[in-house]
Amino acid sequence: MSLHLVTGSDDNYLPGVLVLIASAAAHTPGLRATVLDNGISAANRARIDALGTRLGIPVRRIEIDGDDFADLPVTRGHLTRSTYLRLLIPALMPDEDRVLYMDCDMVVTDDLSPLGRLPLDDALLAAVPCPSPSAPELADMGMPRGEYVNAGLLVMNLPAWRAEGLADRCRALLSDPSRPLRSEDQSALNLAARGRVLPLPARFNTYADPAAHGTVADLPRDPAVIHYVVGLKPWAGRVPLGRVWESYAATIADLMPPLDKERWKRRLSGWNTRRKVILGAMLGRPKYRARLQVERAIRDMEHRLAAGVPQPLSGR
Repeated sequence: MSLHLVTGSDDNYLPGVLVLIASAAAHTPGLRATVLDNGISAANRARIDALGTRLGIPVRRIEIDGDDFADLPVTRGHLTRSTYLRLLIPALMPDEDRVLYMDCDMVVTDDLSPLGRLPLDDALLAAVPCPSPSAPELADMGMPRGEYVNAGLLVMNLPAWRAEGLADRCRALLSDPSRPLRSEDQSALNLAARGRVLPLPARFNTYADPAAHGTVADLPRDPAVIHYVVGLKPWAGRVPLGRVWESYAATIADLMPPLDKERWKRRLSGWNTRRKVILGAMLGRPKYRARLQVERAIRDMEHRLAAGVPQPLSGR
């Protein structure tokens, strides 16, 4: 059985869509992919349509009505309403029993086929526990740290989603003004599927952000998926583990749109963070010493994974 990868985007994250699918195809035999198109331009649609031919895999686009989520809030600055596209999957794909949903700010570095064979039983979804959840959000939700999962990668049990109306339950939670959710649909999914989530190993959703890993021991040694969370978008500037993404992008360079130049405010913010970490380590603070160790481990990982990108990239 082939693995069906589903992602979604508007024009803002189009470079991520292309690299996500290309990197997944490099490692996962028999992959097929669907892109939920939330207002992608004609030029960028052509890039997606050409990608399947290049990789030798089926790549489908489904155009989405831009008003589908007009009534739902978006409070985090790095997101658009495309974050809600995953909630449409059960209705858009009535003949599918399972899909692997992935955010398009991810890159794949190993075979994802095991996620297609994973026994879900009565679990609504499988996902990786978030390594750095918001403490206030957990307190508001009454959820322990290890139970809250990141919604960037979801193995979705679609018959169970449909039978139990999970997407509608999420929308109801998001529309409730008496219970605002800081992480929007991610927190809504955690609440609606509570007790019915199969935890996945951290290697299937490894954060590129060094601050998400308290110690080197918390950092997966063999990531299968790297997630460029929050503002760490490798198509918009230099980020940790960014060379891995860039190496996959280089294999489909002629299909990639022009990338944004790094903004000076972002670079200045990075310098300030770096200065704070170094100063804290010099003062002997354990938190910052651990942070430097994590950063060193991430640099070593970046070099190893970037060097291992298959060349030339092709579907299998």
